[in-house]
Amino acid sequence: MKFLGKYIGLLLMGVLLINISYFTFRYESFHLIVQYIVLFVLYLFLANQKKHFSIKELIALGILFRLLLLLLTPNLSEDVYRFLWDGKLWWEGIDAYAFLPSELARQNILSAELYAQLNSPNYYSIYPPLNQLIFAVGAVFENTTLGIITIRLFIILAEIGSLILLTKVLKQYRKDPKLLILYAFNPLVILELSGNLHFEAFVILFLLWAIYEFEKNRSSKSALALGLAISFKLLPLLLLASFFRKLNLKQYIKFILLACLVAAITFLPFLFSDALKGISTSTSLYFQNFEFNASLYYLVREIGFTVKGYNIIGTAGPLMGIIAFSGMVIFNILASSKMKLPERMLWTYMIYFLFATTVHPWYVLPILVLGILSHYKFPVLWSFLVFFTYWGYNQFFTYWGYNQLGFQEHLGIVVVEYISLMIFIVFELINKIKTNRQLYA
Repeated sequence: MKFLGKYIGLLLMGVLLINISYFTFRYESFHLIVQYIVLFVLYLFLANQKKHFSIKELIALGILFRLLLLLLTPNLSEDVYRFLWDGKLWWEGIDAYAFLPSELARQNILSAELYAQLNSPNYYSIYPPLNQLIFAVGAVFENTTLGIITIRLFIILAEIGSLILLTKVLKQYRKDPKLLILYAFNPLVILELSGNLHFEAFVILFLLWAIYEFEKNRSSKSALALGLAISFKLLPLLLLASFFRKLNLKQYIKFILLACLVAAITFLPFLFSDALKGISTSTSLYFQNFEFNASLYYLVREIGFTVKGYNIIGTAGPLMGIIAFSGMVIFNILASSKMKLPERMLWTYMIYFLFATTVHPWYVLPILVLGILSHYKFPVLWSFLVFFTYWGYNQFFTYWGYNQLGFQEHLGIVVVEYISLMIFIVFELINKIKTNRQLYA
């Protein structure tokens, strides 16, 4: 019966992935959330059946679930249209970093249809050069669907690499390699990476490679891998702190320099473009303008409204970033050198996100991988809770014009999300302390 349940679960999960991706719109919040809840229940059921799967089956099924979305036009994010916009600009001989899409739209250089689908026409491109290279490959095709499929193939290849590497790293830490199922079948991973084409797929791949090489005592290759992770998303720069006290001072300085050099080399082709200007300008706006699914920042914002009478994000955002950076540095200085690298990375990321002004669902995916390697379950819970933030796109707000973009964030959902997450984190930490005491009693 359990054997039959495994295949029924897999079939239902495949059907739901197809239905939620191809036939559900983002503003259909009720249908979207209900399907995700059922999808997550199936995921937990299958994870509980992991002993009935072989490693090869887990990898093969993980790939299959991702391939089910091959023809999908992303339904939860419009980011892919900016990818194609940037890519097409390079083919036109235009520096994608130098101009706002709204500036170029008046010149009719690219199609008005593509421009109409952009979600950030008044912001400079923030995507690093390696991302831009993939965008340019996707933009070879006039047909938008073919461009999307091309970019998705790159994402799926990165995901295949992650599935294989995660198995190897789990073995390095003497953990059950079948814990791979927690990543391979995770609905948020599948929907946000292979489905909605977020480049955390490459961050995860190169973070796993960095950890794998580090545990093999190949710190130079580990630095190379981390440098590539930074090349796709700047956030992994923060993880350089996680290697402190894992290496002696000379090795650590060499590690930082090599990782930063690798990242810097990827920017060389754009040395004479406006890449740094565009990225720095948009990054500055990101910390001073954007707010979504934040935790501690929302508390600070409410204090600001009470004391100042207006939204203090312009000053609070950068200040929260400075506090987060200081917290990450202090944590990694004080953390025991015996703490495993994935756990140090996990808590470094968590400190950042607790102070961040913006936490999109796909941002938490590297934490999921690090949690699996560290034997923490709270990232799995977060991958469930964070999806509820999509409720803000409820069609009620779209139809009745509460917000021009059809979005209204529900702070009640955010409060439940973070309170539930914090309670579970405290529970896991208490449980870990008790376990350690029993081991050393």
